[in-house]
Amino acid sequence: MRQRPALAVLTAVLACSGAAACASGGVEEEAVTIGVAAAPSLSAAFTEIISVFEADNPGVRVSIELGRSNEIAKSLGSRSDINVFASASEEAMQKVVAEGAAVDPRVFARNHVVLAVPSGNPKDVSGLGDLDREGLRVGLCDVEVPCGQAADILLTAAGEDPVDVERIAGSRALAAQLADNDADVGIIYRTDVASSHGWVEEVDVDPRDRELQQASGTTSYVLARVPGGEDGQSSEVKAAASDRFVELVLSSRGRSALLNSGLEAVSG
Repeated sequence: MRQRPALAVLTAVLACSGAAACASGGVEEEAVTIGVAAAPSLSAAFTEIISVFEADNPGVRVSIELGRSNEIAKSLGSRSDINVFASASEEAMQKVVAEGAAVDPRVFARNHVVLAVPSGNPKDVSGLGDLDREGLRVGLCDVEVPCGQAADILLTAAGEDPVDVERIAGSRALAAQLADNDADVGIIYRTDVASSHGWVEEVDVDPRDRELQQASGTTSYVLARVPGGEDGQSSEVKAAASDRFVELVLSSRGRSALLNSGLEAVSG
């Protein structure tokens, strides 16, 4: 189900079953739902975190909405169905915090872009210096998304200006193009290489390029509560549940899930 255009929605539901999920006396207790809006590159980590959270919190379920951070930020102030915002854009988070739509922002993870190719590296790409090679189809994320911004920072730092470039909506979409051999090389998040199940591989670049990738093409993820989602019925319960979700993301179990997905976890 799509709650907003261009936003993919992934919903994890905890059903009430047994004594742990039902009120005493056999009366079934209605589940409280909290909404989490997150960048697509957090999908794998947050799916694992939500599973842990719902197991630890009977009677609470989490609905996760995946979408571009800047698009989510545009409407966050008018949303009553979002309680936590996990942004891949520090600028987007700064905007909603300044507007009062989000509070208590915390950097909790980092991701960096890497040079990636289809499995087997058919064009024998060895580093950033190959990107201006004639006939090489280069894929970059759209300039409006964090992946594209990180890629541009990386290319500027490396002094590279590819000629044959196609801009793709996002890192996951670009990874799919690489997997289908519709691009020869691209700059994508390392998390999307990890989730490609071997269809896309990271180029084993030299130490200089590796350092540039880590230093110049890094995206910081920021987590914040959204007070607007705590209005109305069950507001106190939702606020408490939102706090517990944030605490879980920042905990050792949350960091483990982030690491499993290829992200660098940042200690709280």
